[in-house]
Amino acid sequence: MGGGERFAIEAARVLDAPIYTMYVAGDVAVPDDVTIVPIRQEKYTRGLSGRLLEWKNEGMNPLETLSVAVDLTDAHDELATYDVLFESAPLSKSYVPPVEQTVLHYPHSPPRWLYDLFRERLSEFDYPGVGFALKGYAKAWRTLDKEGNEYVDRFVANSELVRDRIQRYYDREAAVVYPPVTGDWRNEGDDGYFVTWSRLAPEKRIDLIVDAFAGLEERLLVVGDGEERERLERKARGLENVELRGYVPNVENIVSRATAVVYAPKNEDFGLVGAEALTAGKPLIGVNEGYTRHQVVEGRTGIRFDPTVGSLREAVERFDPDDFDAEEIQRFARRYDRSTFAESLLELVNRTHAEAAEKRAAVDADDTKPIRIR
Repeated sequence: MGGGERFAIEAARVLDAPIYTMYVAGDVAVPDDVTIVPIRQEKYTRGLSGRLLEWKNEGMNPLETLSVAVDLTDAHDELATYDVLFESAPLSKSYVPPVEQTVLHYPHSPPRWLYDLFRERLSEFDYPGVGFALKGYAKAWRTLDKEGNEYVDRFVANSELVRDRIQRYYDREAAVVYPPVTGDWRNEGDDGYFVTWSRLAPEKRIDLIVDAFAGLEERLLVVGDGEERERLERKARGLENVELRGYVPNVENIVSRATAVVYAPKNEDFGLVGAEALTAGKPLIGVNEGYTRHQVVEGRTGIRFDPTVGSLREAVERFDPDDFDAEEIQRFARRYDRSTFAESLLELVNRTHAEAAEKRAAVDADDTKPIRIR
């Protein structure tokens, strides 16, 4: 499970609510304390249809995207019986709610392949006719995506960066509620190594970090698994100071003894890794992009670097762990506490529902006024 799935589980715990999702993959361990209702489980996990729809392509599977959007328009009959619906992730906005239902939408970000990353993704398909078809496909999707805004009473953003994207692309204001950090994040000293961890995907730029450490003496541990693993292993082969650990269930143990955390994602929406590092009291050597730049307060919670091998190398060379105080870093990270998340989310849900009910009551009262005809 990624950050989005873990967020949905924490939100369900705070709101004491079930999760309605299109399907649960067979290898996913579902926690016992949360009720999860798969809406179209057989369609998405069985037979040829299941294999096509669950085809892995880092969120770029048009078959699954289109199918989920269509299925969510009616979704599950039980959804219409709730007073409040809290939606997580962009496609959940395709659900059409009844008039009296209050809807809060937490998209994590407007679909990046439709908006801020559109030109970059389009450049990956340099084939005759394909680009033209994708432009038409994206234009249709933008229309559908923005149509769903009409159903939303309040947008909720996971960071100031995503709040600004929602304003730019949807022309809607959004409240900011940071995702919660969970787990046993702690500081147990410094064993003299740097660490980075995440899903090993191109947008996480682990290759940039490995290349930077290839010219340094400092040790680097890379934790995680994904499509880039084999390529990264080939890149790290022969480097005595770089070690790929693969997936580690309790990465907190490795982080607790690290000198610092290195993080270089491409325009990250929020960056749970950065929040977890700071919660552990570890300085964050973070890329000067996306929300990561907001997590790094220069000289206080870490240092920034530009997304180049040379810049990261220079940042590691000038980094001095004695310049940072673990307790000060952890105080900064309190904004990501689960208790802060729970308090903010509950207050926002209750306030939005009350405001929506008041607005509907005002409309109903206006409708009952007699019309005078002269």
